[in-house]
Amino acid sequence: MRPALAPETILRAVWVGAGESPEWIVAHTNAMLGQLRSLFDIDQWRTLDHQRWEGAEDDLAQIVRSTVYMNDAHEPPRPDPESGYQLWLTGEGPRVRIRVEISAGAASSGGPIPLHHLTVHIRELSRGAVDGNTIDEMCAAVATIWAPSMVKVANSSINSLARRGNWKIGIGYRTWISSEVGAVNRVAEGLTATELAGGTLISAPDDWPAERVVVAMSETLAANELDEVPH
Repeated sequence: MRPALAPETILRAVWVGAGESPEWIVAHTNAMLGQLRSLFDIDQWRTLDHQRWEGAEDDLAQIVRSTVYMNDAHEPPRPDPESGYQLWLTGEGPRVRIRVEISAGAASSGGPIPLHHLTVHIRELSRGAVDGNTIDEMCAAVATIWAPSMVKVANSSINSLARRGNWKIGIGYRTWISSEVGAVNRVAEGLTATELAGGTLISAPDDWPAERVVVAMSETLAANELDEVPH
């Protein structure tokens, strides 16, 4: 079944972290790209300035260091290592175009706004490139590799309707919640809950419209007294 969220799929993961090294970012990024390669046949990735993401770990760590956050409160903007790194990578295969955005390495968790997160934007180039099984595999990969606090898989319609950003637990066709954040003991009618990678994956039917997903997921979060990621 083709998910209603196609042709654009947005996965976002947030975690409570601090001080991840460039080498840590490289290792986790490579593990994630390996999963995306196997799912979508993407062999080559490039940074925003068209550098190839390839080579030894030390070389890739230097690329990460070059993405240090720039504080534009100054003129000209100044590097701000305390705020971490912002690595963007793009890749394209025969069926999809993907952009991966990683924010990590900040000295703190981020205060009111999380500074440690991953976003994967997937645009279908051929109909049916992304299906429910693909989404499930992506959730499992992200939950296993990054050990985040929460993961959501949505589209722009759900994001606009739900309006749950920052530390709010996200709403999507899939929402994964770490057991460290809270337990999921009940779900709204039509949803399913599955134990996965140290947390719970809540799934909505792939053919539901965005409005129905938002209502059911919101009801589920409220029933389990889940709202924000503790930070």
